[in-house]
Amino acid sequence: MLALTLVVELILYVAVGFFLQKRHMVGEDFDRQLSVVYTDIFLPCLIFDSFQLSFDPSDLKNCAVLLALSAGYFLVSALAGQLAFRLLKGDFGRIVRFGLIFTNFTLMGFPIVEALFGSHALFYFVVFLIPLRLVFYTAPKTMLTEGTHLSLTQKLRAFLTPPMVAVFVGLLFYLCQWRLPQALADVAAGFHAAATPVGMLTCGLVLGKRPFRRLLRGKYLLVSLLRLLAMPALFYVLLLPLPVSQEIRQVVVTCAALPVASLTASFTLRYNPSLDAQFDAAGSVLISHLLSIATIPLWAALLS
Repeated sequence: MLALTLVVELILYVAVGFFLQKRHMVGEDFDRQLSVVYTDIFLPCLIFDSFQLSFDPSDLKNCAVLLALSAGYFLVSALAGQLAFRLLKGDFGRIVRFGLIFTNFTLMGFPIVEALFGSHALFYFVVFLIPLRLVFYTAPKTMLTEGTHLSLTQKLRAFLTPPMVAVFVGLLFYLCQWRLPQALADVAAGFHAAATPVGMLTCGLVLGKRPFRRLLRGKYLLVSLLRLLAMPALFYVLLLPLPVSQEIRQVVVTCAALPVASLTASFTLRYNPSLDAQFDAAGSVLISHLLSIATIPLWAALLS
């Protein structure tokens, strides 16, 4: 029921953006402008605010295990994604690669893990995501566009994006257990709360620029089946021989079972000028979220 509620909310946000675009209530370049504001303002606040947790030193051993598993998770996902890119090629191959590596771990993952497995599992989930976030907020420009040679200065600028700075600042505040003044904390929390609606609204704006019937193409179903069934099954099997707790197993497989990261559409809009690529990204996000209504309860039952 939780997965259904979350997906319905996401689809409604997308529908509003789709309606605004179809009715020409916004300018032609509004989606791109909004994506810039999203990645530079809303997203950093979401990242920082999600690190405002209590630190428990007694969990350091399991935290180390989770960080190691996260590195392994990324390596396996990256290999699978690169294989998909080699087979599919072009912009769509890049989108599939990105979608096989990164899931919607914030909006979908946080509430689902907490509701299914409890607050302690949620803490493990946050720790598991730290290495993935370091890549997620620095890699989109490289992964979603055709590779170009960058100087050392350009690489440094690409790394020190507002979302990446927010990761380091958030980690520092988490480890030191610092807190912002109340007014600043409230502002960060407010932008955090608005981040998901704005991100999915952007997805709807992109979809509104093309005929809706294009979403019925089989390639979006392919992405969803790989993301929602093949990837979690792979990690479920890989974890079977490892001496890890059931709680850690639940965290890793649930992360793999989530739909394509909702930011895939916003990142593609920001970094790739191709309208077809932007539509493919938004379509992959939307269809995978719709199908996750059926697949997430299946994985939840298996993991429990």
